[in-house]
Amino acid sequence: MGLDLRYLELKRKIREVRMWAIQGIAEAGSGHPGASFSAAEIMGTLYFRRMRHDPKNPSWDERDYFINSKAHSAPGYYSTLAVAGYFPPEEIKTLRKLGSRLQGHPVRYSDHQKHHSVPGIEYSGGSEGIGLSVGVGIALASRLDGKKNRVYVMIGDGESNEGQIWEASMAAAKFKLDNLVAVLDRNRIQQDGFTEDIMPLDPTKNKWEAFNWQVFEVDGHRVEQLMDAFSRAALIKDKPVMIIANTVKGNGVRHMANSPQWHGKAPSKKHTPVLLEELESEFLIAPSIIAGEKENYEDKIKKAEREGVELIHLDVMDGRFVPNSTFLADTIKKLRPVTTLPFDAHLMIEKPIDHIDEYIDARCDIITVHAEACTEKEFAVIQERCLAAGISPGIAINPKTDVPKWLYPYLPDLDIVIVMSVNPGFAGQKFIPETLPKMVAVNKELREHGFKGYIEADGGIDATTLQPVYDAGARIFVAGSAVYGNSDIHSAVIHLRHKAAVTLEKRLLEHSTKLGIRADWMKARKNILIPYASELAIEEELNAIK
Repeated sequence: MGLDLRYLELKRKIREVRMWAIQGIAEAGSGHPGASFSAAEIMGTLYFRRMRHDPKNPSWDERDYFINSKAHSAPGYYSTLAVAGYFPPEEIKTLRKLGSRLQGHPVRYSDHQKHHSVPGIEYSGGSEGIGLSVGVGIALASRLDGKKNRVYVMIGDGESNEGQIWEASMAAAKFKLDNLVAVLDRNRIQQDGFTEDIMPLDPTKNKWEAFNWQVFEVDGHRVEQLMDAFSRAALIKDKPVMIIANTVKGNGVRHMANSPQWHGKAPSKKHTPVLLEELESEFLIAPSIIAGEKENYEDKIKKAEREGVELIHLDVMDGRFVPNSTFLADTIKKLRPVTTLPFDAHLMIEKPIDHIDEYIDARCDIITVHAEACTEKEFAVIQERCLAAGISPGIAINPKTDVPKWLYPYLPDLDIVIVMSVNPGFAGQKFIPETLPKMVAVNKELREHGFKGYIEADGGIDATTLQPVYDAGARIFVAGSAVYGNSDIHSAVIHLRHKAAVTLEKRLLEHSTKLGIRADWMKARKNILIPYASELAIEEELNAIK
């Protein structure tokens, strides 16, 4: 059972987890935002994508188990459970309050303490280093009972100082517990500072391999890498699996990121609205591989992946719906093994209803069709097939096309709307400025009718157009020539991210000004704002802050 969510839906759910967690911590005036945010993708991928579980039946006999050994990440854990449906998310605001069942560390649920514990919590955490031993016990018991339950244990790198972690790791290897998967939230910070200053853990991978575990190492904020690692873990026989998830403490809020001081510190409650805007403003860079020199698509994907982009954009043109032609589903299928990066397929083709299964079979992660190329009835079928396959569905509109009114009923399950900022069919076109007010209007219209997904800007996106497009509401930026038309792809991607970051900081400053907390916000954010001071014209203000 569990929730089988699409890529963009999964990203949105994890964003919700962070947003609820920060509200709870701010309301309580205490808690651990750093650990909660570094582990958000780990817990979100497990609960929303991987684990078998049922929020309506938490004691389901065939459920998978999750043990949160780094129990101080409780706010993020509670938020994950709430977004998954175990209890109403609004309850997060009672965190650490007298009488609340959401205290500083999770308490294992039992019928005897039903008013003081949360359904779905399998382990009472607090003391460091114990959770892996509990996981070993559950995994052994499941094997003895002939059950197929899998056990997932999340541990912290700080608690890896504890000898009990290594005793448990030896026992897991001795008993060949291939139903046990541990995930190390390797954010490199513990309560007193950086782990490598306090008690070095590296070479982490070698140590776990020496204890006879199968080890996979991933970027712990990349859900596609986590999913791939969990899938590979399920194939391992006669060994427990360790997934080293390299993460950033406090990831999601820039002034909290990679800072030991935010291990167990709550933000000011008055900052909450601005923090929520920052979390909601997550953006994704999606290079289009048809742009630039006609080089090998595989090389283009690998180059973009090395630069840390979030998506690979695939412009599929059939030469009929648009005058140009590129590649079709068979090429995408051949490219799929090259990367775990999500494939964002933009189908500029006639009658997409006749070909949708080909692109599902090619394992695209996002499939967008044009409103001009299908009827409502056809789109309903396309969306249904995408959802059934766990693919994010989307719709695109040309510069002169309005949002079709028939789309409204489908908006709650729609993950992406592409607002074309050029006329489709050719790479390298100039951005059409008139699409900016349209993007603002479309975004407003969609939100009013239940759309929770992403607005994607496609066409002419570069360092000069990204900022106004960001302000217009787009959060996915298709950059073709701006990336592949540049001799230095590394600098091109950094420049795009910089422009987005400047725009975000400007918006957050404006929000803090409206709330009357500008000086206080700038003081908290000073180290982040310094590199952008000139572009934001705030040098004097920053210099005045002590």
